[in-house]
Amino acid sequence: METASRIRVVVPNRVDLAGGTLDIYPLYLLVPGSMTVNAAIQIRSRVEVAPVRGPARLYSEDISLGAQAADTHGFSTAGKLGLIAAALRFFPPVRKVELRFRNEAPLGSGLGASSSLLVAAMLAMDALLGRRRGWEETARAAMEIEAGHLRSLAGRQDHVAALRGGIQGIRFLPGRVEAERIAPGSDAGRKLASHGFVAGTGKAHHSAEVNWRMIRGAIEGNAEILRRFRGIAAAARDAWDAVRNGEAAATGRAVAREWEIRKTLASGVSPSRVEKTFALKEFRKRVTGVKLCGAGGGGVAFGLLRGPEERGKVEALLSGEGFTVYPFHLSGGPRVTRF
Repeated sequence: METASRIRVVVPNRVDLAGGTLDIYPLYLLVPGSMTVNAAIQIRSRVEVAPVRGPARLYSEDISLGAQAADTHGFSTAGKLGLIAAALRFFPPVRKVELRFRNEAPLGSGLGASSSLLVAAMLAMDALLGRRRGWEETARAAMEIEAGHLRSLAGRQDHVAALRGGIQGIRFLPGRVEAERIAPGSDAGRKLASHGFVAGTGKAHHSAEVNWRMIRGAIEGNAEILRRFRGIAAAARDAWDAVRNGEAAATGRAVAREWEIRKTLASGVSPSRVEKTFALKEFRKRVTGVKLCGAGGGGVAFGLLRGPEERGKVEALLSGEGFTVYPFHLSGGPRVTRF
């Protein structure tokens, strides 16, 4: 197939408030009441599709790396372009087309950036081919493509956030996913936006390794590990109730409780420099809860201010400690534009 269409897809990345890792099969089947709470943010991934003459092309603007092939099935799935190449094989081959992509998230952010970029590529291909599918189908396919390509455990919370936007309360049940959504413009959405903050640690995280260390004990039936995961699930349920009710302080307390448990699940979840910053008296008196996104080990920190008036002081403190502060804005979801 050839195309004459130009398409741009922009999707959000996410911060996870509580319940991360519980979205990974089979962990949610082992922990009753499993839930993941996250929020789509305006740190985005973008894919653009355009017709070209000659071979098909794939190009990453982030790393200035490209490849050419006879069609979209011809790109190598090895190397830094491999995940997108693997996603393209989910669709019929297309000739004479270029896909350019970039991500606003820093490398190893823990914001689900590779997953959101994968979702953007899949939405772009669906738009190109004139196909429509539900978010549940796309999220599951994206998760399986990612797990197969990376040869590691993978969850679905990142893909759900990228596909739906807003604040998500996600329950993973046998055979189905139940996801409730809070719109960014709602009272609850505005409350979270006014109290939330994000800042990069400068250290990349490695989710596959950390997640496996966390989950292995649960799969093997370690009673203590399962007890801790039940605590994480309870914190996630409390976080969802607090967010839904617009209770920023209670949300922060749930985030803090989840993080305290998560740090005990595997070594290296919270680097010493990060813990030192989180423990500063001036920081603690202005923040109700803070954690590292994703599996931890580095990446981006997310937290809740005691009040919106504390933002300037908290962000200045984080900058002084070597963190990179990013604007915190919620996202309504993906945008697909044909031009």
